Parts: sequence; structure tokens; C-alpha cells
Amino acid sequence: MKKTILFLSSFIGTVAMAQVDVIATSGTETATYTTVKGAFDAINAGTHQGTINITLTANTSETATAVLNRSTGTTSNFTSVSLKPATGITATITNSTTAGPVLRILGSNVTIDGSNNGSDSRDLSIVNGFATGSVVIGMGSSDAANPLNNVTVKNTTIINGAKTTGSGIIVSNTAGAQTAGYFNNIRLENNSIQKSYQGIYMIAVSAVGNGSGSVITKNDLSTSGENCNRYMGIYLGGTDGVVVSENKIGNFENTSNEGKRGIWLAVSTMNSTVSDNIIDNITVNNAGGGSATGIQIFNNAGAGGVPTANKILRNKISNMSSNGFNSSVVGISLGGSTVGTVISQNEIKNLTGLRTATTVGYGAEAIILSAGTVSNTLVSNNFISKISSFAANTSSANYTGGILINAGTGYKVYNNSVYLTETQNDGTNKGVPIAFSVTSGVSGAGAIDLRNNIFAVNLADTTIPAFAMSTPPVASIYSNIDNNIAYSSGPALGQTPGGPPAYTDIAGMKSILGGNDNSLKALPKFVSDSDLHIALNAENSPIDNKGVVLADVTTDFDGAARSTTTPDIGADEFSIETMAVNDVANKSKIQVYPNPVNDVLTVSSDKKVNQISVYNVGGQLIQEINNSNVINLTKLSSGIYFVKTVVEGKTEMTKLIKK
Repeated sequence: MKKTILFLSSFIGTVAMAQVDVIATSGTETATYTTVKGAFDAINAGTHQGTINITLTANTSETATAVLNRSTGTTSNFTSVSLKPATGITATITNSTTAGPVLRILGSNVTIDGSNNGSDSRDLSIVNGFATGSVVIGMGSSDAANPLNNVTVKNTTIINGAKTTGSGIIVSNTAGAQTAGYFNNIRLENNSIQKSYQGIYMIAVSAVGNGSGSVITKNDLSTSGENCNRYMGIYLGGTDGVVVSENKIGNFENTSNEGKRGIWLAVSTMNSTVSDNIIDNITVNNAGGGSATGIQIFNNAGAGGVPTANKILRNKISNMSSNGFNSSVVGISLGGSTVGTVISQNEIKNLTGLRTATTVGYGAEAIILSAGTVSNTLVSNNFISKISSFAANTSSANYTGGILINAGTGYKVYNNSVYLTETQNDGTNKGVPIAFSVTSGVSGAGAIDLRNNIFAVNLADTTIPAFAMSTPPVASIYSNIDNNIAYSSGPALGQTPGGPPAYTDIAGMKSILGGNDNSLKALPKFVSDSDLHIALNAENSPIDNKGVVLADVTTDFDGAARSTTTPDIGADEFSIETMAVNDVANKSKIQVYPNPVNDVLTVSSDKKVNQISVYNVGGQLIQEINNSNVINLTKLSSGIYFVKTVVEGKTEMTKLIKK
């Protein structure tokens, strides 16, 4: 009896240590290991071949980096490798003995899927438990002839050992260092990346097609508290054709004196699409210095000298600030020899420069354009609101406001809505908000095409200087300047630093800058100070249909089609119905936006919204909510729907496009 008990005890202990199950279609078909490194080593030795599935049945404690080598067809010989937790199992892979990485992927056709049920649940954690750990997952290739290909990491929580250096995930060379490598079709999806200096770092040797097919999407880099990230969310360098979409970035550590960035496109990054990301709460609380930037684009030319042609679309950037000496707070910053950039349909708001003694820097700006070349940059359909700082416009590099052009030529600035209602004012220092600024660094003939924009500054204290525009008195820098709406609460509409005195009306602007035959001085009525959709009421009738048709702008902020004959000025295409007096008194003012919609649909009305119902094209009710003016449609499939709104008993139907 005693022998039997001892045998069973020994057997149970052995099973408990078999945390990693391997099933392969060739070689040794089944085996168990105590660590992922053990399984990877066996694959590298050719023990398991063909299609290989690695299943975690419990936590593992790695004593060294688990390296999966490239399949050469000789010793190592696999077609694909997958790693995931067993059904219903929550597992952690931890390495507490080395700076990392915990896992190094050098072989192609590899998938790490942290869901234990085939959904998007995160049931796997990979943790660098070393006190000075710098990398959790490294991958890449140093061989141009054999780039890393088809690697996916998804549904995984990735936690670094320190925030002072390194990355949660680095895609680069064979060594997993910040050295450019070769790779394609890397997919990083729905991971939570925590406690990293840089969340995701992807750097490629600049070459046509290097990095192509790679996607960084739906990752969460916004953990707060002890496991917050520190310096940067996502970095791309040298890549061609990477998509960065629907990531959440923010809540960074806020005491270090450094230039924090949500997303950084650098070193010849080209043909990237950065879209639908949420960048929120990046702040610096260090009087010695430190800046905050939502998205920075600073490229050299792309591979072979071609235009970098990056697209920055539909991102939401908000709640950024710094009190650092000579610091800046910038939503989107463009510089370097960057050509062919599109910055469109972004929403930038609540950026604040808190340093009272700012002498150099930009204070706070939603968008800065400082290309050192003919940039061929399109800036269109952006919403910009609540930008403020103490910057008092006392030098060429000390501004606060909406859009600032500081260098370069070839800018098309179309259909943006800038509405500033705040400034920083401690009684002694007062910031000067400016909706649109150009510095003396811009001097090329025809450098700027400026049409169909709303530039409005509306401060409660009308004695504080505020300007719709501040631009050198050189008409030749504009290839076109017309069909804009300008407004300032006072005392002047615009100024020309170093030139004639400030002007108070459109005629004064026209006399200095030319053009402006169809520009207006008016204060549009917006839905709110931070929601720059145009309110659909009679107050906005004078600005309706006052834009000019522009080939580059066929839709508005929400993706709705522009009029092909009489488009509107600003980022929101709108339509105001002409009604009889009695109709106007009784009609609820209803707006349904955005349309097309990605996630949350809003119904804006001056009366209570009783119900929102969503129907498919067959008339079936799909989703409904009562007594709310918002409805989350994230899980709705792409297509055409109809939205019924009930506002104080009155029903309206709207056609809706779900992206």
C-alpha cells in the first residue's frame, strides 16, 4: 500500500510539471515539456516537424530566452507553429532570470494566440519578471533573402520588467535589438502591452516592400497605475506599407523629462496608414522639461527616394499637457523630408501647455507642419478644439492654437474646423490663441493653398488678444486663399507679425493677403465647444453652401459625401432646411453622427432622446436603446442600416453606413 501511494504521488508530481503539450504532424508527434523553451529547443533540433501545435496547460517558469529558430528544412523543419493556452486554461509564461526577451521568434508562420476559447479574450500573459527586463517578445531577421514572414501575436497580455528601457514587442533583426531587419506580414492584434518604455517597436531596413502586409491593430497600450507604459506607444522605422489602426494609447508615466509620443513614424517609414487610434492622457509633470506629442511624422525620403505617402486618418487625440520648461504639446507633428502625407478626419482636443515661463517651443498646437521640402501635404476635414497655453506669440516659435505652418511648401489645407474657446491666464501671463498660424520660415511662392476652413476663436474675455489668423504679410505664399470663415472675439480678426497692423475684417485680410473674395467673417454655431458638427438651425443659414468644390475633398469628417456643386465650409457637411415659422418652433433639432460610423453613434438634439433603434435593410430590429443619446454599434457588421430616433414622441429615420 505504501508503495502504491508513493508511486501515485510521484506520478501526480510529474503530470503537474508537464505544462507544455506538443502535437506535430511529422517527427515525434506528441511530447510534453515543462517550459516553452524546452518545446522550442526540441523543434529547433528537428524532434517535432510539420504542423506543430503547442498547448499550455499551466504556468511556465522560463530560465532563459525561448528561441524558435528559422525552419531550414534540414535540422529544423516545420511548416507552422502555434502556441496557445488549452481550452479554459489561463496561463502565464514568465522569465525572471534574464533581461529578455522571454520569447524570440526567428521562424516564419508562427501564431501566438492568447485566447483559450477562440474569441478575443486574453487568457495568456507573457511576463518579463527580471527587475531590469527590457524586452518581452523579440522577432525578426537579419537576412534580406529570408525575411521573417507571417507571424501573429494576438489576444495576449505582455508585461515588461521595467519602464526604463526596451519594448513590449520589438520587430527588427535576428538579435531582437533596435537594429533594422527584414520582415513581412507581422500581425499584432488585441494585445495588452504594459510596463514598457516603448510599447511596440518595429524597425526595418528601408527597402521597397520591407514590412509590407504588417498590421498593428486593436492593441491596448493605455494601462494606468504601476503597469503604465512610459515613453512611447508605437514606433515605425523604415517600413513600407504597415497599418496601425484602432489601438488605444495613453495614461503614460508622467514625471520624466522626455518627449513622450503616442505614435512615431520615423526613418523613411512610407505608405503607412495610421487610422482610428485613440490617444488619450499623455502628460508631463516635470518643471525641468518634457513634451507630449500624439502622432509624430518625421521621415526622410522613402526607399529609392520615393514620397513617403503616409496617411493619418480618423484618429482621436485628447487630454495632453505639459508644465515642462520650453516644452510643447502637439497633437500631430510633421517634419523632415516628408512628402505626400495626408492628415484627415482627425479629432484633436484638450491640449494644454501649463508652463508660464515658456520662451521657446510651441506652447500647444493641434497640428504643426514643418517639412523641410516640397511636402505635397493634404490637411483636411479635421476637428480641432480646446487648445490652450501660456504662449503669447512673442517669437516665431511660440504659438498656441489650431494649425501652425512653420516651414516647407506644398500644403493643401482644406475644410478644417478650428474652434478655440480657452486660454491659459494666471492674471499676469495670458496666452494668445490663434486658429491658423504661419511663421516667417515659410516664404516659398505658392507654399499654401488655404480654402474652405473655419478658423474661429471665441474667448469669454474679449479683452484678451486672439486671432483667427496670424501670417506674414506676403500674399505670394498663398497659391489660393478663399472661401474661409474667420472669427475672433477680439480685438482683431487677424495679424501680420512684423508687417501692417492687425486687421479687423475680411477686407483688411484681403488687402494684405489677396484672394478672399468669398471668405466670410462669422461665428458658426457648433453642437458644443468640443463637438464641431454644425448645429442645424437658422443661425447657420448664412454659412450654408458657401464652400468651393475641391477635388481632394469628396467627403467630410464623418465620411458623408460632399455636395458636388455647393459644398460647405469646414469639416462638417451640413444641410439646413427652410421651414415655415410654425415648423421652426415645433421641430426638434436632430443630428445623427458620425455617418459612416465605426463604433459609437450619437444623436444630438435640443430635446430629450427617448429611443434609438437600428434596423437592417430587411426591416428587422437589430439593436435598441432607451433614454440615451448614444448607442454602441461596435459589434454590428459592416453594411447599410436604418436608424429610427424618437425625440419627445417625434420619429425620424436616417440611413446609416457601418464601416
